[in-house]
Amino acid sequence: MKVIRALCMLAGIPNMFGKKEPLEITVSSHGLQFAVPSGKTLLEAALESGIGFPHDCKVGTCGSCRYRLDEGRISELDSSARALSGADYQAGFRLGCQTLPRSNLSIWLLSLSEPVAVAQAFDGRIARVAPLTGDIVELKLRLDRPISFVPGQYAELSVEAIQGARSYSFADAKNCESTDEVSFHIRRVPGEVFTGWLFAGDRLGAPVQVRGPQGGFRLRDGDAPIVCIGGGSGLAPLKCILEHARRAGCARPVTLLYGARTQADLYCLSEIDEISGQWGAAFRFLPVLSSEPNDSDWRGARGLVADYASQAPDLADSQAYLCGPPPMVDAAEALLSRLGVATENIFADRFFERSQV
Repeated sequence: MKVIRALCMLAGIPNMFGKKEPLEITVSSHGLQFAVPSGKTLLEAALESGIGFPHDCKVGTCGSCRYRLDEGRISELDSSARALSGADYQAGFRLGCQTLPRSNLSIWLLSLSEPVAVAQAFDGRIARVAPLTGDIVELKLRLDRPISFVPGQYAELSVEAIQGARSYSFADAKNCESTDEVSFHIRRVPGEVFTGWLFAGDRLGAPVQVRGPQGGFRLRDGDAPIVCIGGGSGLAPLKCILEHARRAGCARPVTLLYGARTQADLYCLSEIDEISGQWGAAFRFLPVLSSEPNDSDWRGARGLVADYASQAPDLADSQAYLCGPPPMVDAAEALLSRLGVATENIFADRFFERSQV
């Protein structure tokens, strides 16, 4: 047995007998090191260590968490190739969210985000479930102790009877520096077990485990105009970001485009009116409906919300914040790039939905 262990160590194979030791990761580009426990992805471990590993989605489609593997062995949850160019993949780039280290690694990153607060586990209970539209509710949780977060970040929610955590963005910026009450906008997804459970009955007082804050989606510094494009419950982090910026006295011009299916699917209109009424510069809100009946009394914009991005003034000099379903975000990102918005000024948070029961 000892001989086998020794051979495994020499070959760089994790200990198969007993508890596996964490693996050491060296970020050669920034002179940093962190450990990856067994079963954690490279991205998860970096974030839990407070390292600002760039990321937007954590599920392998945005490509933000790409790194170059210089030394070591890995396996992948899914191939990084689907989110990287062929040249990048051939050059050794991989995705942190898909990487399971199999030995100590040396990696290279183009840049780091600002250091992130290490996510913590909280015990929460449902304090309120209030309908916002026919299929979106505001879920308010009361936590066992205060949490602090940056508007735009998210938390993972889980309940004991349902396997796996679900990620939802914080929807209310009030007291985000320290609060024991947090809100999320949750859309019912047909066939999805967590939202099915939430919508199925009275859940007041039910326990919910919360892990957060997480994610790097947030308002960046600067004086550039702000363009926000959201769809569905993707309005939540945008509203949260703008609420906080308004209280901080932000005086940058804003264009907020929001896509919904019908008038009945529009929500938080009074909150947006309040933000725009107290904003320190020009603020334009444009709702766009994709499935509103032609004979209705709607006189506003129709079609796909991404197609209206060109209406934002000074677009090429703007920062763009996109949040919602991946097809919407992808379309908006592509159009903004064609219209001259620099890639480094486009920030996206794609809302992926579980469909399995």
